[in-house]
Amino acid sequence: MAFWGDYHTHTTYSHGKGGVLDNAEVAARKGLKQIAITDHGLRHMALGIHRRELPDMIADCKAATKKTGVLVLAGIENNLNSFDGTLDAKDSDLEMLDIIQGGYHKCVFAPSLSQQFSFELRNLFSGMRSRSSQKLVAKNTDAYLKFIERYKPDFVGHLNRDIHADALTVARFAKECGTYIELNGKRMSLTDAELEKMAEEGVRFVCNSDAHSPEKVGDMGLALAAVERLHIPYELIGNWEKFPEFHSANYKRTVLDYNAATLDRSDGQADKGDADADD
Repeated sequence: MAFWGDYHTHTTYSHGKGGVLDNAEVAARKGLKQIAITDHGLRHMALGIHRRELPDMIADCKAATKKTGVLVLAGIENNLNSFDGTLDAKDSDLEMLDIIQGGYHKCVFAPSLSQQFSFELRNLFSGMRSRSSQKLVAKNTDAYLKFIERYKPDFVGHLNRDIHADALTVARFAKECGTYIELNGKRMSLTDAELEKMAEEGVRFVCNSDAHSPEKVGDMGLALAAVERLHIPYELIGNWEKFPEFHSANYKRTVLDYNAATLDRSDGQADKGDADADD
């Protein structure tokens, strides 16, 4: 029994320590069938991938897929950056990518000066404390709901890391929309009580490594520990012995193209084998 995919990995396009091919080669060695490259979003103050680099990153993903046989998906770790539920990527950016995910990060440029103070800075300082005001929690929760409704993300990344929202309300809405909740292998931001309640209500999860170095790709660490400790049913884990049912149109098309190309290669090898036998 094993994970088939890891959909949250970083490279030198942000502040990871290896390239796209490095991540793919480790994934192949560990028996993963799919990975996603999800470097930090476009308006992170220090760590984000640059828009001009997106075509190169996408090309690297295609080249790594061809070389390793692992389907390498192009993505971004998009930043939730306002109470309006907006991400720091444009729609035209997202249309280039294979998967859509997002979550809150510190030190991100908001779309307006007022949101920079009311959303980013307020959450930055509030996240340093164990609790936020009920009003801020409600506004953050609404921001997550708007984000899910607007972008239809494949999964919500590290929900409630450095921000305080009603995680159960967010997870319930994500379930209604067919969006997974990430269980992050590097840092767990949800409580056991929240995870148990989500599992009880049939929320679907995807476990990811959040790898910042190639050797960490496929290392689900804290995510797997939580699944085992809390006896979360494996059928709720989207990438455990199966592929997630991501609903991004580009993801579905990329998977179909990959499967078709794999079938063509297999047919070609079979034809060659038949010809060799005839000889």
